[in-house]
Amino acid sequence: MEILKEELSPADFKATKSNRIRYSRNDFRQLPYFATDFEWKDYSPAVFRRILELDSIEYSDYQLSVCGDETLKEVTLSGKLGMVFLLSNDKRFILKTLRKSEVKIYLEMLPNYYDHLMKYGSSLLAKLYGLHVVRPAGGVKVYFVVFGNVIPSDICIFEHYDLKGSSKGRAENKVIIQERPVHKDMDFDFSFYLDPLVRDRLLAQIKTDCEFLESEGVMDYSLFLAIQMESPHQVDKRTSRRTDKEIIDDTSEGSDESSELTLADICDLLDRPGFRFGASLPARAVRAFKKEMGSSRSNRSRNSRAQSSAQECFNVLLFFGIVDICQNYNMRKRLEHACKSIKYDSKSIATVNPKAYSSRFQEFMSEVFLPEVSDDFSDSRVSGASSSNRVSAASSSKISVR
Repeated sequence: MEILKEELSPADFKATKSNRIRYSRNDFRQLPYFATDFEWKDYSPAVFRRILELDSIEYSDYQLSVCGDETLKEVTLSGKLGMVFLLSNDKRFILKTLRKSEVKIYLEMLPNYYDHLMKYGSSLLAKLYGLHVVRPAGGVKVYFVVFGNVIPSDICIFEHYDLKGSSKGRAENKVIIQERPVHKDMDFDFSFYLDPLVRDRLLAQIKTDCEFLESEGVMDYSLFLAIQMESPHQVDKRTSRRTDKEIIDDTSEGSDESSELTLADICDLLDRPGFRFGASLPARAVRAFKKEMGSSRSNRSRNSRAQSSAQECFNVLLFFGIVDICQNYNMRKRLEHACKSIKYDSKSIATVNPKAYSSRFQEFMSEVFLPEVSDDFSDSRVSGASSSNRVSAASSSKISVR
């Protein structure tokens, strides 16, 4: 991979690059607007190419995926349908069509967004890989942004969720991903138990990301969460997860290194360049009883250990990221907040100012991700080994060292 070593300048964030893409009639049938020529413009190409490098994505691979004839055809046809989401042919990227006003928001946020990614390699913010506009000959311009797909294309997902931390209007919608509907907050009945240190670091990163979005005046973002089940079964407290000793024995087999790790060792693991919380994070999932669904999530969280002997538990891998990060608190959103506040509790609606949205979102995340507690957790050396080995075993294949 060609590495761009030069520092980016302010001009790089304002630069554009125009090209013309041409297909033959044989390669591009059922053409939109009956055209084979497309005008293509890249916004801030050097900046987005640098972001691609951070995730070890070849620019040539990105071009083949996004500029392929089928993908380009779907993008241009979507210009007549309004805002839509599209999946690239290789399922590595998500394309979202935009209004021109939204392009301006992305470009204004880009310098600070780029600095944030450089400073926090484990950020959960959706990775933006490109901002483009395409126009077929004789057609209209279509603006779109390209994100990295949170969900790997080669895994089987149990459920998808789009979570904001609000309740009004947050029932299941008709969006389908990998032949499964995307559920929302009112359908969410899981809690995920993580090692306490991992949870603390995860919530700290969520706090950092939310503070960035708040400083940019952004609200209405979501945690997009995909759950991969490993072994669903009914378990009690004694069998809901493997013991620390079993995990240590399995992961240290054939290794000459000591398995006794301190909390500082785990901190070092989580600070590795390229570590991503949202890429295959192991957790113990607890699903609430149906009769508990009327109670608040906080109450269910506090009582979960007392009732864990009869709850449905799963070993899971979690894939997640913070998406929809370009909605600012504009006049339309302010009016929407004023109207909905008359009818509903202002704390239950999604449309609130960025500061209130950030606080509510963080509070909700602290109730979704809970600390795992075991009888032998007081021994920090043993539990530290368990935490590090579980994170390392599940995420080593996902970590790319810069």
